Amino acid sequence: MQYWKMEFDNSSIHLAVEGSCGGTTLGLQVARQTLLDGGRVLWAAPQLPDGKRFSHIFADVSPIESSRFHAINLVGNLDQAIDSLLKTAKALPNVSLVVLDDYCPNSGQIPNDIIASVNKLITHTSWTTLLISKGGVSMDSYPLLARAKNKINSDKIWLLTRPESNSKRVLWIGDSSIDLMLKEEGFVH
Repeated sequence: MQYWKMEFDNSSIHLAVEGSCGGTTLGLQVARQTLLDGGRVLWAAPQLPDGKRFSHIFADVSPIESSRFHAINLVGNLDQAIDSLLKTAKALPNVSLVVLDDYCPNSGQIPNDIIASVNKLITHTSWTTLLISKGGVSMDSYPLLARAKNKINSDKIWLLTRPESNSKRVLWIGDSSIDLMLKEEGFVH
């Protein structure tokens, strides 16, 4: 088994996840990959990722590489936080990935002001943007619904599901699925 790796193309990705299935872990794994490839990461969330999970995923990342990981606390007005995030991203060299984790309420419709702020971020970027939020119940053939998928101007929609009660996960990228296993060190396939 090997670590799952993302292909970077400077697109914006709307990742909808089932609750407690590893969305933050997937984001951290993509951040790790970015750092090991020489890029810089901006991580914005209401809370920092779990320290134990972070240390497992970043175990082989050197202190020099880790210094290119910048965490920003998303509290208060999201539009102001997005403005600060954009200023930071444009001021720092070699920003390759910006992650917004848990940027909206866990259920219900995503408020229009949040959608507008996220779309502003997407419009002004030249790096890969990963938006991680809880998905909703799907009424069609997909296993999960990406909430506000017709309002958020992302290039791609990914779904991360937990089809069984074990560590198996399925990452849906468009109509393709990738079977993954969630380990302490991240996702493998």
